[in-house]
Amino acid sequence: MVFTGADSNLPRMPRRTREAPQSAAKRLSKQLPKLSPLLREGFKSMWTDKQCDAWARRTKANDVLHQAHDWLTVAAGALAREDHQDVPYSKQRLAWLAELTVRLEEEIAGTPKPEVVAARLARDAALDESKQVRARLHSRMVLLVGGDEERGAALAIANKGSRTPAEVTAALTHLRELLIRWRRDARLRVLADELGLDESLLVRAEESARLLRDSELHPAAEGESPSVSRTEGRVLRELRALQLAFAAAREEKLDVPALKVRPAMKSILSARLEGDVAE
Repeated sequence: MVFTGADSNLPRMPRRTREAPQSAAKRLSKQLPKLSPLLREGFKSMWTDKQCDAWARRTKANDVLHQAHDWLTVAAGALAREDHQDVPYSKQRLAWLAELTVRLEEEIAGTPKPEVVAARLARDAALDESKQVRARLHSRMVLLVGGDEERGAALAIANKGSRTPAEVTAALTHLRELLIRWRRDARLRVLADELGLDESLLVRAEESARLLRDSELHPAAEGESPSVSRTEGRVLRELRALQLAFAAAREEKLDVPALKVRPAMKSILSARLEGDVAE
């Protein structure tokens, strides 16, 4: 039998596209009990917006999201057992954590808002200016040390830290305060003026530190929108509640797994479970 190739004109079946697998949060939000409006408000009232914002400034949203997915999966398995009623963390509360995590996913995936872009640019500009002023202060104050070991030690202490905006702000502030003290000595003041370490540089240092400090207080300082930061903080608070509940269950010798903390989250989800403290 000879094939003429006429079959090539037949309509082709559309290719099936694989759907992206659902996250643990989305999957569990469909499986876990539905929350009543009152219960949802009750969970939300545990922490104020200000307290959630405070914790969000200490983390990155994507790190929080990964940690939440890890613990949602582990906790869902533990609460699926017959004896889960003894664990001081309900399926309804896990549904609340899943709901928050889904919201965080959606907000991270969104387009940055104009105020986020503006805050990021302002923070970067303030950081660059502060680093420049700090370097100018330090390099010229070194020339005022001479053979005075006490001045050298004081300068080394004042100049510590330059990695994070908070460290740059602190170093800039301490260098400025040290220079003010040195300038009280008439001889050092003359030498400082000769090096350009004058009143105008002190004013510039003070203003640079203030601008950098203010930019870091903005909810979008780490490149996240205010809404992302708040949801991130609320997820963090709920992760802490889950951590404390599972730690309590393990103290009672209940068969629940340990919740492993990712390295990026250890600074806030510490192994020291002294309890939640409002910040």
